[in-house]
Amino acid sequence: MSESIPENMDEVKLKMARLKIDGHENINEDAIITKAVSDLFQDYLDEAEEGHYDTGSLDVDTISVVGVTGEKITEFKSKEKDFISDFKKDAMALCFRLEDEAIKIAKM
Repeated sequence: MSESIPENMDEVKLKMARLKIDGHENINEDAIITKAVSDLFQDYLDEAEEGHYDTGSLDVDTISVVGVTGEKITEFKSKEKDFISDFKKDAMALCFRLEDEAIKIAKM
């Protein structure tokens, strides 16, 4: 995956420190995690589909996937109360799950 997308809590803390050094004072850990989960899933989906065809959208505890026609294809929920909690509990397991979901969607 991209080096700019955090894949664990250590990388989240590092990214937060870098952003604060660059003058982004209002950034918080949850915002970084939310963007990371969204970006990771989209990267996995683009890789599985060998291009950007479908688009994932994260809304707290649900990732919805919309196809090129604009129709909703599918959605899946977090295991904990939201994807931030999933990431904090076990980021690696979440990454594997996001990749697995992307592969399933690519095969639809």
